[in-house]
Order: sequence, then structure tokens, then C-alpha cells
Amino acid sequence: MGKILIVEDHQDIQALLRDVLSPYYAVIQAYDGISALAQFHQEAPDLIILDSMLPNVTGESVLTTIRKTSSVPVLVLTAIQDKQKTVALLQQGANDYLTKPFDIDELLARVQVQLRQMLPAPSAKAQDQLQVGEITLNLKRHAVTVNNRPLTLPKKEYAMLALMMRDPHQVFDKQQLYEHVWGEPFMNADNTLNVHISNLRTKINDLAKDPKYIVSIWGIGVRLI
Repeated sequence: MGKILIVEDHQDIQALLRDVLSPYYAVIQAYDGISALAQFHQEAPDLIILDSMLPNVTGESVLTTIRKTSSVPVLVLTAIQDKQKTVALLQQGANDYLTKPFDIDELLARVQVQLRQMLPAPSAKAQDQLQVGEITLNLKRHAVTVNNRPLTLPKKEYAMLALMMRDPHQVFDKQQLYEHVWGEPFMNADNTLNVHISNLRTKINDLAKDPKYIVSIWGIGVRLI
């Protein structure tokens, strides 16, 4: 379970967030900026959900203070429909934001993405390249060959291929692939993901002797065989 610090002065929203998150995470609560900073130093949370409009010490001030010593993910809640204000929050160090009123499912998805990105990276393997059949991916040189022929891939397709090659035969659902590669919640992104998968499959098949590497599992996702 991750540990989440909720900083929100509105009691109804605070209670809603606690009820929604507590079945999945350890929840710490703060109702103003001063107690938020105290809880932050005492509890060392894995994620902070921060209201931008707090009494006395503002959410922006809390964020600025936290960023002096920590890179903990901060998801800002704001009632202000102002793009410039949102950009300023992101420039100050917020990882993501939601505008009130927010959708609970979207909140949970964004929390999951931020916590997933904070997981420690797997320990490095001795080899610098991955091999599946005719496909070779060199992690150091960021290079791919298929049937000993070079294959140039854009960043997103390379990241998808590397993920699948690290665990061949595992079925990756669309949400897993999208959130790992794009680093954001999988919301109405089917078309984007499908286009990238199709492009990657076509490029590999054009070079491979055996054109069956990326296989779609109907209703579930894709796998590399």
C-alpha cells in the first residue's frame, strides 16, 4: 500500500477523498498548509494530493517548500479554470492536476499512474541487450535490429517493444501499455494506442522472416511471441 497525504480544507471533499482512497492506500489527512508540511516531514508520504487554495499558507507555498527537499509526486486539486494558473503550478513542480469538480475514476487513475512511476526500477541485468527470435534490442545504444537488419523506431514504439521484450509471452492489456509508455491515465486513448501497435507490428513484419511476433489477444491485449 502506498501512503497518501491529502491536504484539503473543505471537510466534505476531504471525507470523500479519504473514503475513496483508504480501501487501497494508507491515508494521512491535513486541513491547512502548516499541518500539511508537518505531516509531510513526519510521515514521508509516497504521494500528496494538494488543494491549491488553502487558508493561511497557500497550496502553492506548500508545493514550493516541498520541492526544496523532495521529488515526491504532487497531484494538485484546483477550482480555478485558468490555463495560465495551471501551467504555473506545473512549472512550480506539480506532477499533475485535476480541476474541481473531478471524476473519482479519473482521480484514482491519476493516483495509480503517479505511484507506479515511483516504483523502484528493476535491478539492471548483466546483458545490455534483449533478444526475442529475430528481434534484438540494444538498451545502451537504443538500437533495434530484425533479421539482422536495422529498424528505426520513434520513442513510443521503442518503449512498447522494450516493455514486451523484457517479458515475452506476457499479455499486456491496453491500459498497462499506454500508462507505461505515455505516463498518463488511459482515458479514451484506444485509437492512439492502436495506431502505434499497428505501426510497430508492420515495421517488424516487413523485416522478419516469420511475421508473427506481436499478436493480439482478442478482448485482452497484445503479447510478443
